[in-house]
Amino acid sequence: MNRMLSGALVFVAVFLILLGGVFIVASGVDNVAVGAVLVIIAALLLLFVYRSEKIEASRPKVMNQTFNINMGGSGQLQQRQMACRSCGAPLADKDLSVVSGGVVAKCPYCGSVYALEEAPKW
Repeated sequence: MNRMLSGALVFVAVFLILLGGVFIVASGVDNVAVGAVLVIIAALLLLFVYRSEKIEASRPKVMNQTFNINMGGSGQLQQRQMACRSCGAPLADKDLSVVSGGVVAKCPYCGSVYALEEAPKW
């Protein structure tokens, strides 16, 4: 429920409580009955607004966050052709695989297998 609607319902409930109080103070059995009904209606309106706010507060809210992340390195980046350490043959992406969190290269020409290590940036 939006804030405007809940504010309007609270305003109507307060008005009904005041009007019901005027009817209760006035003499006569009929006036007391009408005043009691107005106060009960106001109490139900206030209970409805309270419960609606409580239910709305308990629902999880979806928040969208966007991040601007620059994944550049600390120095100049350049693309280089990978070559086998044993025979010097060019290696393609299909010759690389990830094993136990490390990158492993297997040469399709000589069959040698070795782990690739990242050089430190300092």
